[in-house]
Amino acid sequence: MQELRAISFTDRELTTAIVEFTGRLNRKLPVGMVKDPVIVEGPPVTVQLPIEDDYGTVFETSYAEMEVAAALVNYCMTRKIRIPAKAEKVLQVMSGSATLVIWLGEQEGGAKRVKAMLRSR
Repeated sequence: MQELRAISFTDRELTTAIVEFTGRLNRKLPVGMVKDPVIVEGPPVTVQLPIEDDYGTVFETSYAEMEVAAALVNYCMTRKIRIPAKAEKVLQVMSGSATLVIWLGEQEGGAKRVKAMLRSR
């Protein structure tokens, strides 16, 4: 048996996650107002972040699936949302929203390990 968790993010949360992650990597974004992200479905999922400068010119920065997943994990970590380090994390689009799907692996073996640890104490 496997446990699955899914965390869905609003456009604002997705934008914040990408901007914070980009800053953390010391990658510069164009100066301007960040618009709502555009999620491009299809293998692989990409997110385009349009940024409009003061003169009305729109620059689009594009982020790959792995970058967006890493940005969302970082977003959760900075907000103290617990995500298991060893879990498999996958970015999916559900109902038009970016969703971080977390597979926690086999549960039956984990329960046996806990019992064995308790007996050894």
